[in-house]
Amino acid sequence: MFERYYGFKRKPFSLTPDPEFFYLSQDHVEAIEHLIYGINDGEGFLMLSGEIGTGKTTLSRVLISKLSDSIIYSLVLNPFQDFVSLLKSIINDFGLIPRSDNKSDLIDQLIDFLLHKVGPGGKTALIIIDEAQNLSIDTLEQLRLISNIETDKYKLLQIVLLGQEELIQKLECKELRQLNQRISVKYFLAPLDRSEVAKYIDFRIRTALPEKEITFSRAALRAIYRFSRGVPRLINMIANRCLIAGFVNESRVIDKSMVKRAKESLYGEKYNKIKRFRFFRKLKPSRVEFFPASES
Repeated sequence: MFERYYGFKRKPFSLTPDPEFFYLSQDHVEAIEHLIYGINDGEGFLMLSGEIGTGKTTLSRVLISKLSDSIIYSLVLNPFQDFVSLLKSIINDFGLIPRSDNKSDLIDQLIDFLLHKVGPGGKTALIIIDEAQNLSIDTLEQLRLISNIETDKYKLLQIVLLGQEELIQKLECKELRQLNQRISVKYFLAPLDRSEVAKYIDFRIRTALPEKEITFSRAALRAIYRFSRGVPRLINMIANRCLIAGFVNESRVIDKSMVKRAKESLYGEKYNKIKRFRFFRKLKPSRVEFFPASES
């Protein structure tokens, strides 16, 4: 549709975690540096947290691309598993066939693999768990226990937890105080600031290789920042709708009015009804209490 109008080779604001479209803000660069340093230094547990949509999943793909050949890894995308299912998934990622459905047998298989295959080969194993705030307290504690697998000189297993702010709160509970103390690298990924939003949009558009020049006005960029509060996922959602509005208007200049229409399109009819309610409420006082809907 609008991709052909602008001449895009690829969709610039897709919500899929494509590392090629990953904009490295200063905060993202520091997050990757902290994680790489912790992994290379042999830290047992590392954690990256942040708001929904700040790019943690995409950052994990970038992190994987920067791992040395001496590191084998397992990427866990489904944290809603029980510990046995989680272990089987990890063992599969390490190129093995789980030999049992029994927890003790699976742990023994993992220990045997790490001690006799990984360690002697000069390698280390890494487990990256996305959406880790959804792990149960019991599973997190079990992960702490298996992270004790090590030689006299270095750890054979490291674990990176990626999660929303709820992960921080969960780790502060009494049952997980030992695990929380063992997380030596903790980094919170903040949203983009106002100036970075403009750079982010420009980067995504240029990466999509458009045949025609596309411009977002300053007022449009300010409106996008107010809507998204710097969260990349929300920027993608509204910028994509803005390009549709530009296509409909046969314009390659995205202005504030297009951002407004894009926002209304995202919120749908419910948002429009709330706007009308606010308008008529100003005209005539009402005894009905009104709680404004969040625009984030």
